Amino acid sequence: MQKALLISILAATIVIPLFASKGGTVRSAVRRSAIATAVFCVLYWLGLLFIYPSLTPSKRATTNPGASTGQ
Repeated sequence: MQKALLISILAATIVIPLFASKGGTVRSAVRRSAIATAVFCVLYWLGLLFIYPSLTPSKRATTNPGASTGQ
């Protein structure tokens, strides 16, 4: 899972400048790059908040089931 997180950051590092380079002027390219970076950060944060925890195995599944009942 950590490898997928690293690859997504590397992909964004390449994709955002490619997206921003479509601007006609330097000002529009910088603006597009800043907007794309902000959008990526928000989407990445939401993914880490909601999606990533559901993909990792639960630690509670490996504990002793009889330990919580007080036996």
